[in-house]
Amino acid sequence: MKNGSEFYVGYLPTPPALRRFLPRLVASLAGLAVAVAAALAAGQHVFEKSTFEFQDYRSFHGVMLERPYPMLAIEGQGMPWLLTATGKHGAAEMLRGLEGREVDLRGSRIYRGGDHMIEVLPQSVHPTGAGVVPETVDLGEVRLQGEIVDSKCYLGVMNPGSGKVHRDCAARCISGGIPPALLVRDASGRAMTVLLANDEGAPVGRAIFDYVAEPIAVSGRLSRIGGRLALRANPIGIHRGAE
Repeated sequence: MKNGSEFYVGYLPTPPALRRFLPRLVASLAGLAVAVAAALAAGQHVFEKSTFEFQDYRSFHGVMLERPYPMLAIEGQGMPWLLTATGKHGAAEMLRGLEGREVDLRGSRIYRGGDHMIEVLPQSVHPTGAGVVPETVDLGEVRLQGEIVDSKCYLGVMNPGSGKVHRDCAARCISGGIPPALLVRDASGRAMTVLLANDEGAPVGRAIFDYVAEPIAVSGRLSRIGGRLALRANPIGIHRGAE
């Protein structure tokens, strides 16, 4: 060319200057790709540790609670453990009429941090006698902010088990009777779940479906059942958005 620069033609040998430049270009692009990948990975949310011991059946003994959702109070285990059936089904029908009874049962553990659930093995529940029901403590009227999740997926069956990506699954699980929970965080950012019932202390039902996996504020009466928090709330008092 007139200015003396090299001109590359595909079917001719690569000019010397271009041969020296290409390796540096490829190395620079590779380094940039690694840096971008590292930045994206660092910016990803790390899922909290949760576990579902699928088909790893264990034996459990405790006192059965039916309201607002089936739970098993196990001596020395802190808050009562939530109970569920297999799949996207609650355990209310399976365990009906066992309030206050000591029972033996088998099932698979589902847990996240210090919160536990048991997926109960069908036909494994056997009453053994009368038990002592844990005390329920009334904590008064509160207004909480959080997100409605289905407790089974959140505690370990799926990850993340919360957020809009889990909305449809959560609605189906809650529809099937799995206990809905309000996922809240304290001032330090620590997450905890609060069982969500209607204002009569019964399962809250389909009235909350439109609010699942969205930031909400809800007013109601808070209680502690043997260490597990539950909120009695009228669904008409649920409002979208954090306050």
